[in-house]
Amino acid sequence: MRILFVGDIVSTSGRRVCQQIIPELRKKYNIEFVIANGENSAGGFGINKKTYQELMESQIDLITTGNHTWDNREILEIVNNVNNIIVPYNFLPWSPGKKIYINPELNLAVINLLGRTFLDTPISPLLSIRELENQGFFEKNLNIIIDFHAEATAEKYFFSYLLDGKISALIGTHTHVQTNDAKILPNGTFHITDVGMCGSYHSIIGFKISKILEKYQTTLNNKFEPERERPYIFNAVLLEIQNTKVVSFKVFNEVVN
Repeated sequence: MRILFVGDIVSTSGRRVCQQIIPELRKKYNIEFVIANGENSAGGFGINKKTYQELMESQIDLITTGNHTWDNREILEIVNNVNNIIVPYNFLPWSPGKKIYINPELNLAVINLLGRTFLDTPISPLLSIRELENQGFFEKNLNIIIDFHAEATAEKYFFSYLLDGKISALIGTHTHVQTNDAKILPNGTFHITDVGMCGSYHSIIGFKISKILEKYQTTLNNKFEPERERPYIFNAVLLEIQNTKVVSFKVFNEVVN
């Protein structure tokens, strides 16, 4: 089974490069399933109806989220009515949205977790993992992929090694900067600290450089504005999974004119 995981999609430029690249990759590599983090797809903050539809037209099968899940309230009109958006499992139990995605045909389960270090996370991801362990979730012989949306590299590594051999892959998101540490751990779990982003190449994590320079040089409150100009960057990882283990992978870090 071949699964493509696409890094944080930032605003218009991120959606455009996904529309351009993902269908080509699906055909070229016979990809069966595409997962993408879409929490920055609407102007850099959240998801709305328009961006959700465009992501679907890009041949994305499942959208994961993170700390910007609720930034655009239009998501509340979507998230309980579709099966292909999941919110972090360690949001509060009564939060809207589905917290686990299961595809019986592919024997695939996808979970979204929010890191705790430097983030305002309601429930420790460790408590969520213990809860899933107590439910026997990791013993069901599923191809399990976790989108771990977090700031701290060590926190991401901690959970990868904690779950090594119990899940197929832990893929880090959130920092928008692809890390050069993609690897298969000793017991067969794939790890990358951050898969990166899709958006404008000449930007700071997908946002206008001038706005961020101004903010940090003046300390004035200045809302980040997404960069929409070409060239674009496309970050993703392609996993080949056999019997719940990742046997090979290919990392994409492509500049697209």
